[in-house]
Amino acid sequence: MTPLAAKLAEHPLSWECLLGCAVVFLVAAVLDGLASKDATGRLPSMGLWLLRGAWVLLTTMLAYQGLRSNSLPIASPAELLLSIAWGLSGVALFLDLTFNHRLPTWAIAGSTALCLTLAAFLGVVEHPLDTTGKPLIVIHVGAAVLAYCVLGAQALNSGAYLLQDRALARHHFGGVYALLPALVPLDRIGSQLMGAAVWLLGLSLVIGTTDWAQRDPGLVAAPKLIAALVTWLACFWIVVQRRRQRLQGASFARASLVAALPALVALYLSLPAAR
Repeated sequence: MTPLAAKLAEHPLSWECLLGCAVVFLVAAVLDGLASKDATGRLPSMGLWLLRGAWVLLTTMLAYQGLRSNSLPIASPAELLLSIAWGLSGVALFLDLTFNHRLPTWAIAGSTALCLTLAAFLGVVEHPLDTTGKPLIVIHVGAAVLAYCVLGAQALNSGAYLLQDRALARHHFGGVYALLPALVPLDRIGSQLMGAAVWLLGLSLVIGTTDWAQRDPGLVAAPKLIAALVTWLACFWIVVQRRRQRLQGASFARASLVAALPALVALYLSLPAAR
């Protein structure tokens, strides 16, 4: 352990810190949720900026935890939830800044707050993951985490699409429907997110399977690889059908939500406690 890590180890990341960060995200969700009742337009802007600030805070906490353990912050279920929360809100902010596509702040902030709350109650138990001399394993884990974050963002994106599609069909334009983006950008970004998930999860599977084949197969649970492979095949099929113009609009959104189910199973099996 480095001297810096030894000093940081004396001040663990407490559950109060995690719950405090979750509260910040929750406030951002509430501010965005009240946007339909605000005629000035300030509340949604305040909620978005609070989401950005909370993401910076979460990034700092994640970096701190990594420096403390001198390892990747994915060694326990709580740490993995922190990484998922960071990636989910990070993907949403990336879409906003790069493609000018804003997923509902209340949905992103609420989901992130939930992950942080669960992590706080689980507790950050340190069992450092040894990646010495295995840089590809770092890529494998990082690609998998990002892939599940992208699929989570796509699930929220698809849910928003279906809600907006239902609202337009029934001529409902107020309430929560006023907070949702338009159908066209939701559909376009959904296609890009699903394509990114295919590439990221495919990269993770190739590296993970290669490493598994070179070592004792008992070191890696076969169900985890199978669940990840099923998820990748589902996403790949959706992308192919989308390119062939066979999955459009609401059908594409529903298929994306179905693909999120094996992703949840694969994510659960990837938790350190489930190995």
